[in-house]
Amino acid sequence: MRRMKDWTGRLALALREAQGRPFAWGGHDCCLFAADCVLAMTGFDAAHWFRGSYSTALGAARKLKEYSGGGVEQTMELIAVGMGWPEIPPAFARRGDVALVAVDDGPGLGIIDTLGKVAVAVRPRGLARLPLREALRAWRVL
Repeated sequence: MRRMKDWTGRLALALREAQGRPFAWGGHDCCLFAADCVLAMTGFDAAHWFRGSYSTALGAARKLKEYSGGGVEQTMELIAVGMGWPEIPPAFARRGDVALVAVDDGPGLGIIDTLGKVAVAVRPRGLARLPLREALRAWRVL
């Protein structure tokens, strides 16, 4: 699945819709937020297997372990391989790429925005913009 021709507008709309939404396990958490952005850009739901299947931190951890044998990072690795998304150095990430970032309770996923200068991730009170230099890993969404 490739980015649609109008992916920049679709990503902007997804970010606007997510702004101010509080964190909710299984509804608006870091992984589903990143997947929502990818869905908006490509039309493919990389998190279809997870949606509606957990509502707590423990439930999320169980689903991640069931899917990949690990956590957020291992699950993202598996999804990226399946989608053909190459891992790239975070410094080379561009708008719309997925990043692994440190969030309040461990690693989480974010989406690159603002011409590749920040990673946007979900925090308890809504979206947070983190300097790209804080990203731990990144994958190019084709």
